[in-house]
Amino acid sequence: MFLRALALLLLTGFVCLPQWSLPDWVGTEGRRLQIAFEMADSGDWLVPTLGGQPTWAKPPLHYWIQGALSFVSRTDPWWLRLPSVLALFAAAWLGLELHRRWFSPAAGWVVALAVITAPVVVAGWPSVEIDPLFAALTAMSLWCLATGVARERRGLVFWSGVLGGLAMLQKGPPYFLFASGAYLVWWRRRGLRQGLPHFVPLLLLPLAYYVPLWCLRVAPGEMLAVASDESVGRVATFQMANVLETPLYWLRAAAVQLPLLLWCFWEWRGARDARMDATDLTLRMCSGAAVLAVVILTFFPGRPTRYLLPNVLLFPFAVAPAVAHYAGAGRELGRFARRGLRVAGVLGALALPVVPWFADRIGYGAAGLALGVALLPILVRTPRHLVAACFAIPVLAGWTVILDRAAQWPDTGRARAAAGAVLRAELAARGALSELASHGHIEGPMVLGAGVLPPGDEFARQAPTARWVLHEAADRPPRHLEQYRERLRLCLPKQTFAVRERAPQ
Repeated sequence: MFLRALALLLLTGFVCLPQWSLPDWVGTEGRRLQIAFEMADSGDWLVPTLGGQPTWAKPPLHYWIQGALSFVSRTDPWWLRLPSVLALFAAAWLGLELHRRWFSPAAGWVVALAVITAPVVVAGWPSVEIDPLFAALTAMSLWCLATGVARERRGLVFWSGVLGGLAMLQKGPPYFLFASGAYLVWWRRRGLRQGLPHFVPLLLLPLAYYVPLWCLRVAPGEMLAVASDESVGRVATFQMANVLETPLYWLRAAAVQLPLLLWCFWEWRGARDARMDATDLTLRMCSGAAVLAVVILTFFPGRPTRYLLPNVLLFPFAVAPAVAHYAGAGRELGRFARRGLRVAGVLGALALPVVPWFADRIGYGAAGLALGVALLPILVRTPRHLVAACFAIPVLAGWTVILDRAAQWPDTGRARAAAGAVLRAELAARGALSELASHGHIEGPMVLGAGVLPPGDEFARQAPTARWVLHEAADRPPRHLEQYRERLRLCLPKQTFAVRERAPQ
């Protein structure tokens, strides 16, 4: 077991390395870190704050982890993204061991490799965002629940509750978007037997945080109103435009399951036993969780792909035995697979001469990926080869396209670390570092790049009182800043920031 875990850990690090090495904060990584750093600086581990103001949008587990890591380093992306990589390894290892014991060693390795080489994982999993760790905790919880219920293993059911409780502390109610499908199958086939070992820790872990918080620091209604707006309350903003976007959402939902989606019907071929044995129940609970989550999220506006990240782990667990069975078939590829490979090969060959014309946008690394795809019809001859190629191509994309993107990132218009360093130097030259506040929303990467955590009003509802104010510049002075004079303007490709000083009275 130790050697399997070590090999899987090394492989996970190798697959994650290109995205892990991105030398800047992207998306809302900066926002998450800013909240965690403020929590660590204040020593208040109960109330997360942003700009000194309480923020209840997300539970605190993620901020606790990043706040603890901040005592070692606050500027090293490798260090601060480490929890997401370790969570991916833990999920892959758990899937491997569960399938090794109850299905086959081949199915176990299919789960593990499918988890760490999924295209969405390779392209964005190493991150300081909340979603990767939430996805890993949710998937591991439901894997343990499905296996424990089907095999009548009370210990696994208990650990499913513990992992589910941690997932609730990581992101809150969205855990039930994925658990609902598993619960429905559980209720239909086992009447929710052994429910207490799951639901008791699932509820007690979040309550161990929220009860002291509600008793000591904040009224439950105030906090729950904000949390509701961030989760269930979003349903109320659903509009006709969201209905029109539904087909595209379903297409994305299918795309995140590739390439194992191609085997999704293999397990249900032929006649089935209506009583559903333990093997079927395990797989149906996981596939039910994945499918019902897609259905429920259909009624939420926005529906970004990251919301479906747990499905990237849940779905391989459900189809791994089918993929392993297919890979073990000692025959040549079928006509459909050969035609698909030929189409992919032609597209890869056509892309090769085109890449240099778009290298400034996609990088020269794309040529390596195109070459690999072009060689597929030559290299892939058997079902085992095809399954191996499905795992290898995303890794090739990581070590070509994504690695090239990471290397070129500081020279792009989206880079913020270098701009933040310039901002800090200008603030220091004006003596503004110690009396600085923010007004309105400021990008987290910009603030972290400048090495400051200024207090402020993210929604610009009140006039600031600090001597110096940092804000996103517009054509006219923002409301509440009429008494301030602009002293610095930092113009970036798609955004401009200004620093203002209060005018003397």
